[in-house]
Amino acid sequence: MQAYQFEHSVPASHTFTVELPPDAPTGPAQVIVLFKDSQPRPTAPKPRFANIAEFNAWLETQPPSGRTAEDVDAQIREEREGWGD
Repeated sequence: MQAYQFEHSVPASHTFTVELPPDAPTGPAQVIVLFKDSQPRPTAPKPRFANIAEFNAWLETQPPSGRTAEDVDAQIREEREGWGD
C-alpha cells in the first residue's frame, strides 16, 4: 500500500481538489483527512452559575439519565467493592 501526505488548507466552501504525483496508482483509493490536534473542536460552552439556585434551575432543564436510584446505588456498591481493604 502506498500513502501520500499533503498539507492543504480547507477553504470556506469545505471542498478541495488534490493532484496526486504521476507515479500514484490508479483505481479505487481511500481518502483520509486528519486535522491537527491544535485546531480546537467546537464544544458547547460550560455553564457557569452564580449560586446554587442557578445551578438547580439549569439542572431542571437537563434530560433524565434513565437510571433509577437503585441503579446508582448498585454502581456505588460495585465501585466500593473494587477498592479492596
